[in-house]
Amino acid sequence: MRHTCQWQKAVKTFHPLKPYTYQRSTPLRAAPAEVFAFHENPRNIARIAPPSLRIQSVECRKKAAPGGTFRIRASQFGLPIDWTGRWEEVESPRLLVEGAIRSPFAHWRHSHIFEPHPGGTLMTDRVECLLKGGAAGALATRLALPLVFAGMFRARHAATRRFFAGQ
Repeated sequence: MRHTCQWQKAVKTFHPLKPYTYQRSTPLRAAPAEVFAFHENPRNIARIAPPSLRIQSVECRKKAAPGGTFRIRASQFGLPIDWTGRWEEVESPRLLVEGAIRSPFAHWRHSHIFEPHPGGTLMTDRVECLLKGGAAGALATRLALPLVFAGMFRARHAATRRFFAGQ
């Protein structure tokens, strides 16, 4: 499936303070509860991360809970990332929403949505974000992130499909 925000659309709808929204959906051959359980453990990011994202460590509780935090140390494209996230919403087995306490983003809201679908689950990632850095960050958000997210989420969704196909 194609992501819903294309590069050209992002440029046409540019507003310096408006977060960019990216969305991608993939059908999986697993029940929503199984897909939810996999995603509520941030340690599983290492199983689905694209080659450009190297996970060094993940600190978290095993299960997501509203207000719970997690920390990921990684590097992407050779740049270090020290990310602290917080679970904002947890509605088993259909929704996980995370925000960022510490990250390269001025605004970050990542919704993991799991809906019943013929043969399993329709998994949707929806990210609303805006890079730090004022106007320069907003411009980078609109020009670079559509390309980065398209590749990153394509790889993550493919890895998630492989994970559930192998069970």
